[in-house]
Amino acid sequence: MKEKINILINIFTRVVTTIFLFASVYEALFVGLGVTFTVIDVWAIMFIGLICAVCYLPMLSDKVYSKGIMILLQIVYAVIINAVTLATGFLLHWFNFKKPVAVLSFELIIIFVYVTVMVFSYKIDSDSAKEMNKKLKERQ
Repeated sequence: MKEKINILINIFTRVVTTIFLFASVYEALFVGLGVTFTVIDVWAIMFIGLICAVCYLPMLSDKVYSKGIMILLQIVYAVIINAVTLATGFLLHWFNFKKPVAVLSFELIIIFVYVTVMVFSYKIDSDSAKEMNKKLKERQ
C-alpha cells in the first residue's frame, strides 16, 4: 500500500512540475515574461495533477492485465486526462475555442506534458528495476 501511495505522489509531483515548467516556457516565449500565474491557476494545475494520480489507480491493481488491456487502460487514461485538462483550461480561459491555433497549442502542451511524464516515469522505473536486478544477482 505504501508503494502505491508513493507512486501516486510521484505522478502528482511529476505532472504538476512538468506543467509548470512547460507552461512557464510557453508563456515566456509566446506571451511575455510579465505573465503571472494566479492562485486559481496554481490550484487548477494541482487539480489536474491530482486527477492524473487518481485516474492511474486502476493500473496499480494487483490484478495482472493482458498487454491489450494495459494499452486500453493507458488510452482511456490519456483521454480522461486530456478531457479534464481541456475542460479546466476552457473554464479558466487558458485558451479560446474561437482561436484554433490556441486550442492546438494547448492540446500540444497537454500531449507533450503527458508524453514527457510517461517517458520520465518509465526511465526511472526501468533504472530502478535494473538496479534491483543487479542487487539480486550480487546476492546469488
